[in-house]
Amino acid sequence: PPTAVKGVLDLTDWDFKRDGPVNLSGQYEFYWQKQLKPMDFSKVTPPKKTGFIKVPGYWNSYKLGGKNLPGNGYATYRLTILLNDPLEPFALKFLSMGTAFNAYLNKQKICSVGTAGKDRETTTPRYIPQVIDFNIETNQIEIIFQVSNFHHRRGGVREFIQLGYEKDIRNIKEKRLKFDLFLLGSIFIMALYHLGLFTFRKKDRSPLYFSIFCFLV
Repeated sequence: PPTAVKGVLDLTDWDFKRDGPVNLSGQYEFYWQKQLKPMDFSKVTPPKKTGFIKVPGYWNSYKLGGKNLPGNGYATYRLTILLNDPLEPFALKFLSMGTAFNAYLNKQKICSVGTAGKDRETTTPRYIPQVIDFNIETNQIEIIFQVSNFHHRRGGVREFIQLGYEKDIRNIKEKRLKFDLFLLGSIFIMALYHLGLFTFRKKDRSPLYFSIFCFLV
């Protein structure tokens, strides 16, 4: 799959029907210590970017002035996506951004997870995976993320963001949910099984400890 180069991801040769969803990875425009909105990029003098940053990844590994950025801080990410003629509804799948963010698509706010502030007092961390459906009438998408982190040692867009047809993204989410439920059921059965072993042989406490561990998981 193609990756973004200097803030632009060219998907004009990508067939979503044949090839499926794509990860929005690569180089994003990066604006450190700035909370920018779509209207800021429409001004006569657009904001000056800090540079380009790799996504997914942590901003701690980004060097500014010869030093790595700290984990605490806030920043704006921007990506332009070029598409073929959009025929079907699209969807975006978000997992986690450390540790709160707002997302804009073509000048419209599409989701907010936690409260993305400019300091610890105004920032509320949250982990809520999202699937956002949308329709577009142009061959170009502008995505902007306002990311804030004051509660984790590393910050930034640390997980893959997926773009694809709505039905394909929904299928991915459902498959993941089924796998998680299967895994949860398996661990739960193991917990009950070892608890049962302990009730018959109480001198050996190792099954009890393992059962407690499984219940905690």
